[in-house]
Amino acid sequence: MPSKNCLESMPIICAHCNQKLTARDVPYGVDVSRYSSRRRRSNVEDENDQEEEESEWESIVRAKFVQLSRDAETDAFLLRSSRRPRLVNTHLARACTRLREKEGKSLTEANAILGRGKMFVLSREQAHVLVGRSLMHRHRGGDEGGEGDDDENAVVDGGAYLDIGSGEGEVASKLGEYFGTVVATETSPAMVKRCAESHKDWTVLETGTIEDVWEKFKMQNAREEEDGTSTKSEAAKKKVRELLDEEEGIETTEHQHQGRGGGGGKFDCIGMFNVLDRCDRPFTMLSHVRNLLKPKTGLFVLAVVLPFRPFVELDDGTRRPPSKKLDVATPTSAWEYGCRDLYENVLKPSGFEIEKISRAPYVSEGDHLAGAYVLDDAVFVLRRATEV
Repeated sequence: MPSKNCLESMPIICAHCNQKLTARDVPYGVDVSRYSSRRRRSNVEDENDQEEEESEWESIVRAKFVQLSRDAETDAFLLRSSRRPRLVNTHLARACTRLREKEGKSLTEANAILGRGKMFVLSREQAHVLVGRSLMHRHRGGDEGGEGDDDENAVVDGGAYLDIGSGEGEVASKLGEYFGTVVATETSPAMVKRCAESHKDWTVLETGTIEDVWEKFKMQNAREEEDGTSTKSEAAKKKVRELLDEEEGIETTEHQHQGRGGGGGKFDCIGMFNVLDRCDRPFTMLSHVRNLLKPKTGLFVLAVVLPFRPFVELDDGTRRPPSKKLDVATPTSAWEYGCRDLYENVLKPSGFEIEKISRAPYVSEGDHLAGAYVLDDAVFVLRRATEV
């Protein structure tokens, strides 16, 4: 079994280019000078327009970027697979290959069946810095964009969190613990099973669509209550009932006053970690997210792998290009350009404003070949723009 001291020399593989890294190579920062150098390379005839555009984005980055760093929880996850005997890792890798080749399972489904390939994006401390403080501030009636105190044990203990494409729920749990009710969606049946077993107080939905997720949430809870199959604690059931009663009252009031209709939003926070690059129609997905998010206080936490290399994974494990291609920097471009393009060409036109931006590794536990596999995430904390 490895000691923590061996982390710095443990082989970590970049899942994008197969480059061998060490833990100290994993990036968390941003090189703002890249935007300036791009301006200097502009054509003379459009130099003024280019400089104005880039300066606006550069000012956003300087004001909104939150510098994270490796912490103890991140290190523990990086060492996770190395704490298993090599023989076990080899056996799991071979079993995964058999499931994919012999039974036609997707990588996601095979990993879920075997309990391997677990994922990590943010530690609890990092989630608190990026999101938790803002949630507490808003919960206490503070203004948008402000932050609450630094009490890491504080929770909202009410409201609703939606996680889209939650897998086993390990990543989602870092934000879900702030809320009284958690709804998780996932398309893989084996992942749904694991998530529901690990998080008994959550409502876990097997679905690939989210526009009707609130109705599915209500129906599943009603069915579980009627059948007596709910695994939720009595406290969790009570919070679901209170949430539904509250929303029913809001809907009644809006109907009476012919208010905002269905666009008022149901969720206090929505998380979507490394799903956008697997969406067939990403703009449609973002539109649904915006409609589900509460207008004034809701937060949307989006993590996207850069460089942006989208594909849609089918049930049999085959991959195809998405129906809609996004205008994001090419796979050979630097993280900074992909981050800028995601906001300017995708998120801003979809009706979102930036509250915070950060950079974090998207880590998959390793196997018999490497201690861990990493990709490079841009993490956006967004809110609904007042005007689209």
